Amino acid sequence: MSKFPLNALKVLDISSVLAGPLTGSFFAEMGAVVLKIENKRTGGDVTRQWKLPSENPNDMHSAYYSSANYGKKIIMLDLMDSKDRNQLETYISEADVVISNFQKKTAQKLDLDPNEIVRRYPNLIFTQLSAYTWDDPRPGYDLVMQGETGWISMNGTDDEHLAKLPVAVMDVIASHQMRTATLLAMLNKAKTGKGSVIHVSLYKSALSALANQASNYLMAGHVPVPLGTLHPNIAPYGDIFFTACNQKIMLAIGSDAQFNKLWFTLINDIEKYPNFELNSDRVKNRSQLSDILQNAIHAIEKSSLVKKLDANQLPYCFIHNLSEVFNTPLAKEMVHTEKYGNYSSRSVSSVAFELFDNVLE
Repeated sequence: MSKFPLNALKVLDISSVLAGPLTGSFFAEMGAVVLKIENKRTGGDVTRQWKLPSENPNDMHSAYYSSANYGKKIIMLDLMDSKDRNQLETYISEADVVISNFQKKTAQKLDLDPNEIVRRYPNLIFTQLSAYTWDDPRPGYDLVMQGETGWISMNGTDDEHLAKLPVAVMDVIASHQMRTATLLAMLNKAKTGKGSVIHVSLYKSALSALANQASNYLMAGHVPVPLGTLHPNIAPYGDIFFTACNQKIMLAIGSDAQFNKLWFTLINDIEKYPNFELNSDRVKNRSQLSDILQNAIHAIEKSSLVKKLDANQLPYCFIHNLSEVFNTPLAKEMVHTEKYGNYSSRSVSSVAFELFDNVLE
């Protein structure tokens, strides 16, 4: 298998902000030729202007923009100008995949309705992102989706201290839906020779990622409340403790077998606390369990605790900031550096898997 399995693919990215552009950068990382069209009238993708106070206000690229536009050829067009619109039509006719997040009204005004485009170019795959549905004109950003699909109601420490996720995760999730759907459409095209229109919803993508929190409600009527780092179904999972040297450590004990190993590693007195043998007991008696574990962990230095936990293959983590994260070998492997004249862009790869040649001899 080639290191770049999609190097014959031509992708036209006419989307903006995050979910669509992340999809385009995924295909660029897989070797596709990705051409991104940006609005000449407004100075390009709006995220070019989403800058930290520390960034150079005169640079054409922001750190935010760089996170989602790796490996693309950028062309500025005014789609209200007939010459530029005709140029776009040429790009569409040459593309295998088009990625868009235009609202329906705007798309129809610009003659970019997905169904009409694929009627003109039957081999084309058109991947369209909408906030809610294609026919719903409401705009939607990640924050709106986090609020409307329940995510913010579960984040923070209590109802007075809610929090949003600090990454636009709804966009990231929607981008994965777009990639998967596009790859499936490519497989279908390989079998049938026909293109496809794909509709992805930011709202539905957010709902699809609720996973166990959705089923907790649908099956048990449980409405989750903010728990900080705690898990509603598992304990001790997300519980924070302090070592003797005051280092924060979180445990991620996911089974009764793991808990038994943890208990005998730190306490070694299962008969004294029988209320913790089953996960359901530990969730019910979480506060009492937390006090016992905190007393035990606070008596141990970090290095000794790590040895004990590692020796028994128990899952835990220390809480790292991004400076610490990007100094680890695995993170360093995933960092892109790209040059734009005098400007240097750095971003993390959206591809978290490896492709191997000749797996079977």
